[in-house]
Amino acid sequence: MKKKIAVLLGGISAEKNVSLKTGKYVSKSLKQQGYKVKEIKVTKNERDLIKNLKKFNPDFVFNALHGYFGEDGKIQKILDRLKLKYSHSNAKSSEIAMDKKKTKLIFKKIGVPYPKDTLVNLNNFNKRLKKIRFKYPLVIKPVNEGSSLGVKICKTISELKKYKLKKNMNYLIEEFIPGRELTVGILNNKALDIIELKTKKNFYDYKSKYTKGMTKYIIPAHIPKDIENKCKKYTEKIHKFLKCNSVTRTDFRYDEKKTLGKKLYVLEINTQPGMTPLSLVPMMAKYKGISFNKLIKKIIGEN
Repeated sequence: MKKKIAVLLGGISAEKNVSLKTGKYVSKSLKQQGYKVKEIKVTKNERDLIKNLKKFNPDFVFNALHGYFGEDGKIQKILDRLKLKYSHSNAKSSEIAMDKKKTKLIFKKIGVPYPKDTLVNLNNFNKRLKKIRFKYPLVIKPVNEGSSLGVKICKTISELKKYKLKKNMNYLIEEFIPGRELTVGILNNKALDIIELKTKKNFYDYKSKYTKGMTKYIIPAHIPKDIENKCKKYTEKIHKFLKCNSVTRTDFRYDEKKTLGKKLYVLEINTQPGMTPLSLVPMMAKYKGISFNKLIKKIIGEN
């Protein structure tokens, strides 16, 4: 008998719409493959979520959530308490990977190059601005958001001062690394081929990610062999050190001119990469001859 699989989708983060898309495509794939599937829309009502999970009693939970309460360890802790098996990374790995400051401490520990930064919030913003020694342009972004939400490149201090910080949120102000955007996926602890992202915008932002025709995807990326090897090596190193599971994606900047001293910088790791037709990991898998259905099967641990 085929397994019962619950697909968690929606959620309460700013990436709710992305999660709904991911969840729909994942559900469709699992149903096509004969699994008994129940979509569970996640809201602020934790009690309802637990009740729905207990009622369906799945053999496996596919976590199609993104952002807060999806890839930050919170939902994982609930599933652990319910003793349910689930996709993607565990609570601890997810919690660290979602926090851009914590991941940078990991990058430092394992010797992976990354842009310098300073941590700010609404209370210390103006004070910290005076002490910043990085050259403009600079990047400001929330510590705990995905899908490039809230990321802004500021060319001047007045632009940076106009950025609206939310209460009770931490932000990173970091060096802007010029150059090419590269991304590497991992499937079952092994790096996939590298994609270069050529977008019509300044960087691969929310609009570039989810609007057809905004970005050109080059796979495999036309880069020197040593850069390709480093990208794959760093991606696998981060994934393994964080004890991530199944699928992750790591983003890079490749600056041939070495503007800030190095050619390659790691930007961040994503433990819940999207699973829509425009998503990067399905694209990498397809290039390797792995269909979308086969990819989903691998993620649920049925090779």
